[in-house]
Amino acid sequence: MKLTSGFFLLVFLLLSMTCCLAAGITLVTEENPPFNYTESGKPTGATTAVVREITRRLGIAGDIQVMPWTRGYKLLSSEPNVVLFTTALTQKREPLFQWVGPLYTVRLGFYARKSDARRIDSLEAAKQVGAIATYKDDFREQLLTSLGFTNLDSSKSPQSNLRKLMSGRVDLWFYDNIGPYQVAREVGIDPNEIEEVFTYQQHFSYIAISKQTSPVIVQQWQATLDEMKADGTFWWLTRKWLPPEAIMVSERQTSTDRPFPLKLYTEDSPPSSYKEKGQIKGLSTEIVQEILRRIGQPDTISLVPWARGYKLVQSDAGTALFSTTRLPQREALFSWVGPLYRQRWGFYRWKGSGIDVPDIEAAKKVDRIGTYHQDAKMQYLQALGFENLVPTNKNISNVTHLKKGNIDLWVSSDFNVPYLADQAGVSAYQLELAFAFHRVGNYIAFSKATSPHVIRLWQAVLDEMKADGSYQRICRTYNYEPQ
Repeated sequence: MKLTSGFFLLVFLLLSMTCCLAAGITLVTEENPPFNYTESGKPTGATTAVVREITRRLGIAGDIQVMPWTRGYKLLSSEPNVVLFTTALTQKREPLFQWVGPLYTVRLGFYARKSDARRIDSLEAAKQVGAIATYKDDFREQLLTSLGFTNLDSSKSPQSNLRKLMSGRVDLWFYDNIGPYQVAREVGIDPNEIEEVFTYQQHFSYIAISKQTSPVIVQQWQATLDEMKADGTFWWLTRKWLPPEAIMVSERQTSTDRPFPLKLYTEDSPPSSYKEKGQIKGLSTEIVQEILRRIGQPDTISLVPWARGYKLVQSDAGTALFSTTRLPQREALFSWVGPLYRQRWGFYRWKGSGIDVPDIEAAKKVDRIGTYHQDAKMQYLQALGFENLVPTNKNISNVTHLKKGNIDLWVSSDFNVPYLADQAGVSAYQLELAFAFHRVGNYIAFSKATSPHVIRLWQAVLDEMKADGSYQRICRTYNYEPQ
């Protein structure tokens, strides 16, 4: 009986928790660029993007409501399951709500028109000016009120604050070091016409959740944010709006704090990847390096023999290999991001050799076909039943072997042939395409143990590069026309 009652109690608790977690969440923010603001009728901004990703990962549905800060703050104070962002964590507010973060470190200060000769060097001096623009019921206004300021001119938006400053209706504007320049652009004012004249202090921005909300929900939000910081998504989402020094990727912010590093492997296969004057270069290398830069990860690319890299990515977690041809027999072995580029495979002969291969079956009857050991082309042909393959650990050796007649054909691609021929000291015109047999795409292959969030992030960044033109610029450097 005790066992039965205990079982039902456990079921009841699990159902209660499920109902609690499934309860509707009210997402609330304000007009506070660049953290959260409306653009073309839709909420956007750094924290808006972060909250959207958290809710996506947690499977939470619901629109973000943009409303005046006082109204959102009242909801947060009185209703359960309310999420308000971006919210400064202050000593006064800390016991009132539950907190998810930190998100950013922000510096508070007083701003003035550059054309205004008025300058201050202390809080006491600020108290003596005629009027200071503040955002109504915002924590910055609350802070100055608690410090004894009686010369505050309260407005319903930061945009109104700035307009008052520029028209001379107030002497100073109390705001942070990130928002003013975005606000200035929104209201059509040159950001260079304002400047920070006195810095007060630094604070940390968080996501605030109402006190009545289940702690389990808050823990889920914090765990998801931590996960986003670890896999690089948090950095990528916020760096579009904020300077690097403001983004809190850890509780203990340092200049070296970044998402976890991946071990990245590539091979000597120009123009995709190759080493020149001690540096790894190439089309795929530059694409990967730009992805790393955008998500704030260090460059950990190593150039290794293909077979070694291929083995490492199958056995070690947190590794990736590029550029890797995506084939049916490889599909389940890796997680894929791409394509980086596309190519056509074929059998190449020495010009004038007279070797005729009109189809795949004819190629099977040739005595010796040079291949690169365990690369995609070799694996593909082996799967088709080829038994006349002669592998080498250096693909460039195949060019020399073809020239000397040590092999009859060489399996390569239109992407690699000109570069490998040049490296071997051979004119590409001496090589003829005898028969093209396959078109493929080359990708970044991640170890199967890699978080799916990392895969999604890398694909999103690559897609972003293709959309903004940076991918095409890299391709033009290597005379590659994206297909």
